[in-house]
Amino acid sequence: MKRIAGFLCVVAVFAIAGAAFAQTDLSVFPKGTTKMIYKMRTEDMTQPMPLELSVTVHGDGTYTVRMVTEGTGTEDELGSFGFIGGMTSVSASGHDVSYTSLQALMDQRSRLQEGQEYLLPGGGSFSSITGATIAGVWCLQGTLVDPDDPDVRTTVAFALSKPVYISPLIRVEELRNGQWVEVFSLELVEYTVTGS
Repeated sequence: MKRIAGFLCVVAVFAIAGAAFAQTDLSVFPKGTTKMIYKMRTEDMTQPMPLELSVTVHGDGTYTVRMVTEGTGTEDELGSFGFIGGMTSVSASGHDVSYTSLQALMDQRSRLQEGQEYLLPGGGSFSSITGATIAGVWCLQGTLVDPDDPDVRTTVAFALSKPVYISPLIRVEELRNGQWVEVFSLELVEYTVTGS
């Protein structure tokens, strides 16, 4: 249950922090409504949890950002559902998630190249970079590794072809008994633009 709460916080930080952690500034979204639907999973969930984000660009320089999620599960599974808090670091599964590295990658995503490896602030690395299309959005995705926690790796995709509010893919895996086990994933499964 603590993992679900921690991962919901990760999502909340990405969704709420907007200018600080969003993949794209609101001004880049097309006029109309861009709807992004994600599926969130943790190893403790019996079924994935949908997360719907929409960004509506009005013609007068204003925006509406809407986030809707729902959960189905046991009382224990839903005990922390809806817990959202402002924070600058999140502890998930006992592992600290550094936003310094993620922010550096987000800021430089247009310069990332397939097949390259990048050293990050704090000594981490971003490697195994490949191109991928996720829900119709062209991305570069790679693996983020923190040298202080080598038994955890995070796959992150950065959108290049269309604006998104949260990265199209965030997957956290832990090394257990010599096998990588997925403990969390958030993946874009639908992307639409209407009214443009």
